[in-house]
Amino acid sequence: MNPAFQIGVAETTINPRLGMQIDGNIGAYRPAECILNDLYGRALVFQKGNQRFLLLSLDLLAITREWSEAIRDFAATELGFDRDAVAVHVVQNHSSPSLGHIMLTDRFEAAKKYPWIRGSDPAYGPLALEKLKPMIREAASQVQPVRLLFGSSLEARVSFNRRVVMRDGTAEMGLWSRPYDALYREGPSDPEVGVALFTTPELKTLALLLHHTSHPVHWDPHTAIHSDWPGAWAREVRETLFPGGIPLVLNGCCGNVIHHDSLNPHREDTPESMAKLLTQAVQTALTNPCISQDDPVLAYKTIRFDIPFRAFPKKIFEDAHLFLKANPDPKWTDATHTRFEWDWHFAASLVDLEQVLATQKAFEYEIQAVRLGDLALLVLPGEPFVEAQLEIKQRSPAKRTFVAHMSNRYVGYIPTPEAIRRGGYETRPSSASKLIPEALQMITDQSVALLKELYARPQ
Repeated sequence: MNPAFQIGVAETTINPRLGMQIDGNIGAYRPAECILNDLYGRALVFQKGNQRFLLLSLDLLAITREWSEAIRDFAATELGFDRDAVAVHVVQNHSSPSLGHIMLTDRFEAAKKYPWIRGSDPAYGPLALEKLKPMIREAASQVQPVRLLFGSSLEARVSFNRRVVMRDGTAEMGLWSRPYDALYREGPSDPEVGVALFTTPELKTLALLLHHTSHPVHWDPHTAIHSDWPGAWAREVRETLFPGGIPLVLNGCCGNVIHHDSLNPHREDTPESMAKLLTQAVQTALTNPCISQDDPVLAYKTIRFDIPFRAFPKKIFEDAHLFLKANPDPKWTDATHTRFEWDWHFAASLVDLEQVLATQKAFEYEIQAVRLGDLALLVLPGEPFVEAQLEIKQRSPAKRTFVAHMSNRYVGYIPTPEAIRRGGYETRPSSASKLIPEALQMITDQSVALLKELYARPQ
């Protein structure tokens, strides 16, 4: 086997069939009526000597452990990958399906009557997997030597902390309910735009990693499939900068970060406008001092550890049961039963969570770290708040660290202790917000320790 650093890359469309449910808006029936632009799955294989790592980036909302394990099963049994050397990142696109159900279980009669309540269409997973398998085969079979060039710049005009602190000390997601009580943004965003190029000796760029951090929640048109800002960014970079390259977007820890500026609602905000600014930032990054490595070190490690569940008052579960007993069907907001109030969803989610807490004391969290010379990739599940990512980047031993959240399994939001104290959507007790307040710092510290271990090893 050639000991030089090599990559293989491939892509495929992963569009659902028309009529399948679009995820990303609680309580809304969203059968896909058209496809504005394609959803893509992209695979990048890193190889050096007997070391290989497979990274997938998918234009989807979420992935459950069931489906990431199915992808790992395929890569391990058919292609010989170490299961811990397979990472499945989804960009959290809110105008796409999910791989697996992340909303509710099927124990509720309403979920059997209205299957879309659970989230993604159950037929979508097998459809997507059959498209991803040949793509992975192609990427693994066509590796070739490349050099690595990476850098970054800052672009602060496209992503913002979406939690706003009110005069009473609480916090809300945006200014939807009481803008007259707003004081300030609760926390930071991450303006870094990272880019890594993988280029052949003939100076052909085969693949790119593009890193930025923001919820992709451009919902309009509501029943149209599209790839939001990550897809628009990938297209813009490919069309204007690297026509032959395949771009993989890595969306960072955006649990509390969004592209909509609630304090400046009149600014232009479309996937295309965001993509243009991010592409300009890529150009700036490549004119800034960059790091070039002809034969970078390749190393990886995956760790798993338990994070305890939050302690919830018994009364919230009792109230949820009473609410569902009085409202076995969702509280519909329209005569056609295509939208319902969120209170029903959160009550049902609490009943689901109660069953989990009865059998489990902790959540098994997984972190993957990849060393590509002086560039580190960190793969995290769930929606950690951005404060963790900023601290990880500061403490990382790598020259640059690109973080990919919402990977490998569904966790829900992982807020700061301060955010949990203030309340708000991301902290509301449910299967989407369930870990102890210390969870974010635990993930941060474990991530930094893992990166330091990778960079301390003799290579």
